[in-house]
Amino acid sequence: MKRQFASALLGVLLLLTTGCNEIYYQKIDELQGRVDDLNLLCDQINSSLASLRELVTVIESQDMVTGITEIRSGSTVTGYRINFVQHESITITNGQDGKKPLVSSQRDSEDGNYYWTVQYGDGPSQWLLAPDGSKMLSIGVLPFITIRDGYFYYTIDGQQWTQLGKADGQNGDQMFASIDTSHENFVTFTLTTGEVFKIPTYNTYLKLKTEFDKTNENVTAQIELVRASIDRLTYITSVAPVLSGKDTVGLSVTLSNGKSFRIHDWTASVSPAIYIKKDTDGKLYWAYTIGSSEEHWVLSPDGAKISASSDAVEVPLVSVTHDKDGQYYWTVTSRGNTELLRFPVDSGWTPHVIDTVASAFSSVKTYADSLVVVLKDGKTRFNLPMQYTVTLTDAGGNPFSGTITLAAGKETTLEYVANGPSASLSLLTQGGVTATEETKDGRNYIRITAPASYGNATAKVIACFSFETKTNTVTVIKTITVKKK
Repeated sequence: MKRQFASALLGVLLLLTTGCNEIYYQKIDELQGRVDDLNLLCDQINSSLASLRELVTVIESQDMVTGITEIRSGSTVTGYRINFVQHESITITNGQDGKKPLVSSQRDSEDGNYYWTVQYGDGPSQWLLAPDGSKMLSIGVLPFITIRDGYFYYTIDGQQWTQLGKADGQNGDQMFASIDTSHENFVTFTLTTGEVFKIPTYNTYLKLKTEFDKTNENVTAQIELVRASIDRLTYITSVAPVLSGKDTVGLSVTLSNGKSFRIHDWTASVSPAIYIKKDTDGKLYWAYTIGSSEEHWVLSPDGAKISASSDAVEVPLVSVTHDKDGQYYWTVTSRGNTELLRFPVDSGWTPHVIDTVASAFSSVKTYADSLVVVLKDGKTRFNLPMQYTVTLTDAGGNPFSGTITLAAGKETTLEYVANGPSASLSLLTQGGVTATEETKDGRNYIRITAPASYGNATAKVIACFSFETKTNTVTVIKTITVKKK
């Protein structure tokens, strides 16, 4: 009987022990799983911190988004891969609520820089501090999160650790609340703290660049026109249309001095127009308008007007930049790094082509012997001769009309410029007039002497200019009529 009781008691004890062991090992498995989950959370936190630091670096360096790719697990979006022009792509994963301390980045309103912040539980968001008590910049510095003895800790040097809070899985939130790609001009990253990052898209920049490139080509055209007019010997070697599909939207001009430029019959509704304007002192300066605004002088940093006829000053050029707010700005710079003007691109901006002459010019006309360009003011005119043409000016410096009046035996000169290579001159005369070719101070003249006694016929000088090309000879004839005064 005793043996039977002992056996029964042993069986009960074995059953109890087995049940306890099963509960014990189940608790061990649950604890290990919890530790694994917390370690995984640390990995996710540190990965998100690295992504956030790179995002701030992108903003500080004025980089742009080239594309965003969704990361999916089946039909669920689990994160995003963001690509940039200069920086390597970053990956942002969708976090899970209520599982970690919220380490984030916030812009300080005092200095405009981004610093690391931390929020644990329902407590306030605070600056994440370095060992010396200073705020830590979100660019360059990367905190590292780990769990020790059931608490979250962070470090920036691997030596000194600061406790954040208990790692019980009940506090914190995901780092990125949303990524909005609905706006064409920029991508908006919103953190759970409410901090908003806006990074412009590269596609919009390319559209703006197309616009300001044409604006700057019109600027270059103006300065080349000014310089060519100062150098009397410069002439046009070729003129070709600039095409957009089948439409002519401008001219491409090549000069004998090796320079070339484009004049675009193109403008955008809100882009700045940079143009040359003559002031009351008779000198040429750079001016601008923005959209339909009044015109203003482009001023140097010291407030002076910028000369358009001086080689000592680099011409102002239009570009586009953006600030930490994600907004695009038109800028006008000189010498590549001196910002003269800055104003925001209209939020409703869209590039388009219109059928009027670009706002830098009021008239652009091509003739057989010249290109005549009138600037925005409607008064400042440039007349550049074509290749294989001859320009004659009288003693007063005026364009020669074809006829001169001279008293018997008197003389005068006509200056000529033969616009082409390898030019030679032959002179024929009628009615007793004489004509000779002469050069003085690097300028070429035809000296004409009236006859001692005019006959019945009008005296004439026939000037034959010959240009030797690679394939043939081009001849230009100018008839000079001499009348009795």
